[in-house]
Amino acid sequence: MAYTPATLRLANDDFSGNVARHWDYTTAADADATIVGAGYFSDGYKKGMRLGDMVRVVATTGPKFKAYQVTTANATTGAVTVSAPTAIT
Repeated sequence: MAYTPATLRLANDDFSGNVARHWDYTTAADADATIVGAGYFSDGYKKGMRLGDMVRVVATTGPKFKAYQVTTANATTGAVTVSAPTAIT
């Protein structure tokens, strides 16, 4: 499958720029390896995704959920890359 721009939405924004935004994304069948691929969210930057933002992904093909964090946000191409967040220790 491929990224579906219509299913990415901003879940919260405090408008101060001091707190990471939270995004929700629904996919029909994309696997983890696909979602963490370079530039998967091809228009993410244009939609407002920034480094450090959180992305909650739900797969509609069975009860599947995973949280990701934006690791790369390219203003030139508009593409955003995510990865599984690292725990704070």
